[in-house]
Amino acid sequence: MLQFRRITTQKRFIPQIDGLRFVAIASVVFFHIYAALERGAVPTPIPFNTDLAKRGVELFFGISGFILGLPFASRYLLNAPVNLRQYFLRRLTRLEPPYFLSLFACAAMQYVVSRRSLSDMTPHLLASSVYMHNLIFGAFPGAVNGVAWSLEVEVQFYVLVPLLALLFAISATRVRRAVIVTLMLVSGLLSNKLYSSLHLHASIAYYLAFFLTGFLVCDLYITRGEWKKTFLWDVLAVGLWPLVWYMGRNFGHVALPFIIVLLYLGAFRGRICSAVFSNRAITDIGGMCYSIYLFHFLVIYGVKHLTAPLHIGQNFWVYYAIQSAMILPVVMLFCGAFFLLIERPCMDREWPRKFGRFSQALLLPATAKQPGQLPD
Repeated sequence: MLQFRRITTQKRFIPQIDGLRFVAIASVVFFHIYAALERGAVPTPIPFNTDLAKRGVELFFGISGFILGLPFASRYLLNAPVNLRQYFLRRLTRLEPPYFLSLFACAAMQYVVSRRSLSDMTPHLLASSVYMHNLIFGAFPGAVNGVAWSLEVEVQFYVLVPLLALLFAISATRVRRAVIVTLMLVSGLLSNKLYSSLHLHASIAYYLAFFLTGFLVCDLYITRGEWKKTFLWDVLAVGLWPLVWYMGRNFGHVALPFIIVLLYLGAFRGRICSAVFSNRAITDIGGMCYSIYLFHFLVIYGVKHLTAPLHIGQNFWVYYAIQSAMILPVVMLFCGAFFLLIERPCMDREWPRKFGRFSQALLLPATAKQPGQLPD
């Protein structure tokens, strides 16, 4: 039987987090389908809004802040040890193989389909391979995998987390949380002007408030005691979720981190929300969000190249529904297969050792023969 549930470190599985990942990746995929159809058979009613498309990314940074902050919050608040070497090694072995495969797949696709030359791609490929494309070329121009700009920001957060996590060392609970909230507000206000720069809007400075959102939820989660689930959190979530995609850039950039805190708490504390975000089908899809993130753009444009002429009438939303019905199954099939074959095995922290033993076992029969011994 195929197993889609993620492999987690120390068996710590929080289903609501994968449920929230589902919402974030669904937001990214649906907006990219819309972008792909801008040059389709039916005109789009409004231009593609890149601010709204990034809302899924902002949701992801909040989730990353929670996940990456969890071991360090446990260290400072619960006296649980943290092995920094294992922390960084885990990031390396978990993320690198799928990422490099996606880069090579996107490069091959552009070489074959778009006739893009290797000499043109090579500088961008090298910059992306060391997570420096944003800093050297900006977020998008010439990128081999157009969505990888946010992964570069994520990697910067990985490096800075041990330093940022010193916030959890503040022993006074109210002071600690007030400092995090203040930093969220200040960073949101100060970073608004960075959006006009291709080099700076795709940086930790622009998304720091969203990452700290995860820190605040993590703090509340670690010290939660007994959380009682109530319908009041469900009502609050119903009112707030639409704001994630409704608010504009300037005000939304400042207010959205605080809204995300309430929404993520609602995923834990709402009776209905907790059940929905813990649903097995939703958490399984959310758990493979990295595979979907890396390849959905490639698959969307590959399928759209074949299906774009197919439409009924001139209503765009009917056209969008038809195209989505043809694109999404291919996205799930391709990304699901990649998850099972590549990403999920890389979630096992022992996979490098297991792979080494497997490789040694393959070579052993050839090297174990005595001189002059005939093969079996």
